[in-house]
Parts: sequence; structure tokens; C-alpha cells
Amino acid sequence: MSNTDDRFRRYLAAKRTVDDRALDRQVFDRLATEVTRLDEERGERPFRVLDVGAGIGATLERLVEHDVLPAAVEYTLVDRQAANVDAVRERLPWWATDVGYEATEVDSGLRIENEDRWIDIEFAVADAFEYVETSTWDLLIGQAFLDLFDTERAFDALRDGLRPGGCWYFPITFDGGTVLRPTVDPDLDARIERAFHAHIDDGGDSHAGSHLLARASEIDTVLAAGGSDWVVHPRSGEYPDDETFFLRYIVDTIAGALDETGQCDSATLAGWAAARHRQIDRGELVYVAHQLDALGRIPAER
Repeated sequence: MSNTDDRFRRYLAAKRTVDDRALDRQVFDRLATEVTRLDEERGERPFRVLDVGAGIGATLERLVEHDVLPAAVEYTLVDRQAANVDAVRERLPWWATDVGYEATEVDSGLRIENEDRWIDIEFAVADAFEYVETSTWDLLIGQAFLDLFDTERAFDALRDGLRPGGCWYFPITFDGGTVLRPTVDPDLDARIERAFHAHIDDGGDSHAGSHLLARASEIDTVLAAGGSDWVVHPRSGEYPDDETFFLRYIVDTIAGALDETGQCDSATLAGWAAARHRQIDRGELVYVAHQLDALGRIPAER
């Protein structure tokens, strides 16, 4: 695994605490209610979940830790980066043991179980839009996913994999706000924010959250929606957990993306990034990213 892979995996782990604070609790609670309803309708077969862009499996861990999933589950984690899938394969068994489950390798996947629940976990290195066509799912999850694509097209393609009456859940969906304080230079900061959002829009969608809600309101039932802003700030001059690394990764990602596309002068970007890192060193930097969580249900009849 390359150093770049290692840094990205550490970033995914570091943002777990940031995501935990950010997730909209009303939407998450409604998700638990809908999972119960869907499970009652499934008959004898297991409850089926597809988690796209699954990263290192943080969403599965959260659902298990909060007892959202029913008693019999087939859970598929899909990511197009093999290094992510390798990492989740490695971490899930010891995590399962820590939270009171027994983990057993089965075929190409993993079964975790306790006296109340079993979950068969499959791992797939694949394109999510191709994989979703391989079966039918009760619940589809895509955390921090839709902003990487044209939101409407991506949403339409993914929801087609749901069974009639199935649900989709898209938490931590970026929606057009990146704030770093204190300012380095007001004009430069504003220019970098605009350029970064323009970079996202080159193949993705910097307003994916609101575009998702608009499209979903046309064709599905939006069951719950709410803000899930990332808010990272120092406590007595220090950042909790591994959020210092999280902030450094965000700053480097913004600067690297704009340097690669030539949207800003390299020397100017390097100076801006260095100033932001000094703010992190001093325990001064505050970071806010505006995002939305949304939960919906497709029609019972197509």
C-alpha cells in the first residue's frame, strides 16, 4: 500500500468522529424506523443492504453499534478502490470482537453474529453503478458519495437497484459551503473557495445535497432531511482524537486539487496551505463544511 493510500485510510478513520457529530439525529432515527418497517415486509429472506463508496466500513460499524440493523442481514460493501476494500476486510473482524460479535470468514466474505443478530458481509471492488444492477436491495446507502458525480443521474441509477418500496439513505452529502477561519487573506480565501467548488463541479456536484432533495421530491417520498455540517474546532487549543490530521488532510486536498488543475498560482497556494498548517499547529483553525443528510422511499409500484 502506498503512502498516499495510507494517508487516505487514516483520513477516513480520522473523520469518523467528525461524521458522528455531524450526522442529523432525526434522519438517523427515522432510518432506524424505516429499517424496522422494511424488515417486517421482507418475508423469510435476509434484509439486504448495499453500501456504495463504503470506504473502510464506518457506516456499517455505526449501524451495528446503534442497533439499526435487523436480526438477519446480507450487507454488501462496494468501493472501487481495492486498498479501501482490503482495509475494511482487515479491520472488521477485530472491530466486531470489540463490540461483542463473533467474526467468521465465510466464502469470500465475513459473518459477524451474536445471540441476537447475524450479518453476512460481502466485499466488492467494483463500480457502484454497475454493481447495483446485479441484484435488488431493501436499503441503499451512499455516504459522502453523490457529490462525486452528476447528482441526478447518479441518484436515478442507484435507486433503480431498490426493490419496490425500498429506501435510500445519503448522509454527509456536500452542499456548497467550505469555511476556514481565521482568514489568511479575505480575497484569496474567497477565490480559493470558489475555485475548489468549481473543481468539484468538474465531473461532480458542489451542491449535491440540495440537488438530491429537489430530484427526490419529484419521484420519491423524502422521509427526512437535515443538515450534517462538519464542524471542527479546537478545545483549549487542541483538537480531539485524530482531527488534527483530518484538518491537515483537508487543507492539503484543497491546495493539491487547485494546484493540479492550475486554477491558482502554485506559490500562492503553497503559501496559503502553509499559513493554514501554522493555524492548525497553534490550535486556531476552525473548519466548517455544509452538508445534508437525506432519507427517502421509492414508490411501492413502479
